Amino acid sequence: MLEDYFSLQLKFATHYAAKAAVPLDVAIDRCTNLRRRLNLWGDTGASRWKLFLNKVKSAVDDRAEQVALCADFQQSLSYIEVKRSFGCFSYDPPDAYGTLRIHFVAPDGINSSPLAIENSSARRADLQELISHVQRTEPRATTVRGVSWLYNLQAYKRLFPTAYSASVQSAWFPLHLNGSSTWGQVLNWRQEVKPDVRDQLLVRLNDMEVATPWLVFPLQALVATSQIEVFYDQFT
Repeated sequence: MLEDYFSLQLKFATHYAAKAAVPLDVAIDRCTNLRRRLNLWGDTGASRWKLFLNKVKSAVDDRAEQVALCADFQQSLSYIEVKRSFGCFSYDPPDAYGTLRIHFVAPDGINSSPLAIENSSARRADLQELISHVQRTEPRATTVRGVSWLYNLQAYKRLFPTAYSASVQSAWFPLHLNGSSTWGQVLNWRQEVKPDVRDQLLVRLNDMEVATPWLVFPLQALVATSQIEVFYDQFT
């Protein structure tokens, strides 16, 4: 259980709640990725997530109890999430416009950084498996999009087709903090909180603006987009 990570997110949410004058449960739902990390996403996790928020709110002055609740409520991955995961990569099904979102999370039990140069071929194999699966099973997909702090790193961008990597730009829309696209930068590949990133984030909390809380993070999530044929050409 990621106690330090959960504690940091709860501290962030507490600060946001005070800034925005909202209850802590609202701030947690809006500004943390606890729901995903506890695997309570979607309809199947809705009632349990609501119960978690109620219990956390009742423990508003006890951070240790709040963190303990994270352990109590954390569940294993659902079948659907596992089915759409390929090594370090996973995807969300195409939306109404045919846009397929890809995600990157280092799995448990690895022995070196998944983005180290010696692991590049393994990561491209993950992508090849994902894209082959998408080609077979997602006929509505027309576009691939990623939104992540990782697009700040050349080690990540080099895994993708050139046209996709070249498209990286700043987000032109409000960013969400309920996934790993921004929060992921706080953890290293061992799933440990990075002390330097944590310290920078905590120092910047006083500069938080309610409308743009993600701006206090050291790295901003960037956006990459290309037609899915670019991926088919390279990986299938």
